[in-house]
Amino acid sequence: MNKETLKLYMAIVSMMSAIVVGIIAMYIPPHGIIDASILWFTAQLLVFTSTLLGLSMTVDNINQKISNRKQ
Repeated sequence: MNKETLKLYMAIVSMMSAIVVGIIAMYIPPHGIIDASILWFTAQLLVFTSTLLGLSMTVDNINQKISNRKQ
């Protein structure tokens, strides 16, 4: 398994975890009210996901610009 595949799997798992935690939080007492700690944890999972996906895209773009300059 290469590095990019591992990043993709980690991003998928963290995104699904954020969704599941958000849904579960709606059904634990008090119903329909999500605690601030759950919102914070969900936001951190989503930030982690975007970091994994966004960072690799940024690095690829920078590498592509550098290689275009050399040509």
